[in-house]
Amino acid sequence: MSPRLLLIGLVIMTLPAPPVAAQEVDYAQRFRVFTGQGEPATLADIGRAMAAAEVVFVGEAHTDPVGHFIEAELLREALAYGRAAARPVALSLEMFERDVQLVVDEYLRGLIPEDQFTRSARAWDYYASDYRPLVELAKAAGAPVIAANAPRRYVNRVTRLGRDALDELSAEARRFLPPLPYPEPSARYRGAWLALMAAMPMQPRCVPPTAAAAGQARPDSAATVPPHPPAGDAPRTMPSSHGAAFMENGLHAQALWDAAMAHAVASHLAAQPGTLVLHMVGGFHVENFTGIPEQVQHYRPQTRSLVVSLQPAADFGSFDPKEHTGQGDYVILTDQSLDQDYQRNCLGPGRPR
Repeated sequence: MSPRLLLIGLVIMTLPAPPVAAQEVDYAQRFRVFTGQGEPATLADIGRAMAAAEVVFVGEAHTDPVGHFIEAELLREALAYGRAAARPVALSLEMFERDVQLVVDEYLRGLIPEDQFTRSARAWDYYASDYRPLVELAKAAGAPVIAANAPRRYVNRVTRLGRDALDELSAEARRFLPPLPYPEPSARYRGAWLALMAAMPMQPRCVPPTAAAAGQARPDSAATVPPHPPAGDAPRTMPSSHGAAFMENGLHAQALWDAAMAHAVASHLAAQPGTLVLHMVGGFHVENFTGIPEQVQHYRPQTRSLVVSLQPAADFGSFDPKEHTGQGDYVILTDQSLDQDYQRNCLGPGRPR
């Protein structure tokens, strides 16, 4: 055997075992549904609650396969309800930015093939497993898909230069943003953001699942972020000193994500009265009814919303009142042992962008 092949073989033998194949896991048995106050509930209960809502916010952990399974089930519930009630349903996604809406629409109409769609729409890593089922469900039902997020290049500009830096953009660029100036983050949201940032350096980044279960950290885990960071431009490794400008710009970048998605949802509801919108997004954007739910009320007061919080938990059968109460109208605890954060972000080719 050549030295090169031997080296490859040794590397393969030392890699952790791959995750269990998706088809071997019965995701329907790996979660529990609760109300926001901890009472047992079901996905059917959430489906019935949709009748009184105009928008359902579903806050996910991006690397949670059980959460993605649940999102598809909730979309099926919504589409079935929509057919029965003769009510239009729309899918809204954080995972596509507003400047690719034309591409999304072209794919839904069958004008371009899927490979062109995913490349031109800048689909996230792991789109095929995580979000393709949602888009295909919507496509089969003839439901619109809203590319709701602000283009990352403009959010990055806020991260680097502050929110006022958006004033220099052209009128063409501003078409993909909420009206400027966009709303300030609420005091509650600011508090949650600052607490999250303060906790980042104390959480090891790449701890193998077996070590994490034993409460251990790898000695070389220098880079640190929380298990499921917010979907803004917060860096994967925090600087040793959090300067005031850095923290403030990061908060306003996060608020721009929220405002953009809220404006996209509110605009669709204004243009298509009576629609039920399901918006899939990272959990921090909607937990505790802050972030996007607050911003939707700014753009469209009195909008009736429902918040569903998906939370990976070591014991997904037990609702912890101190941790989970009030995170949403419904809180769904998923089997944390199936989470793909370590495999994707420490071993895999990339991460959700």
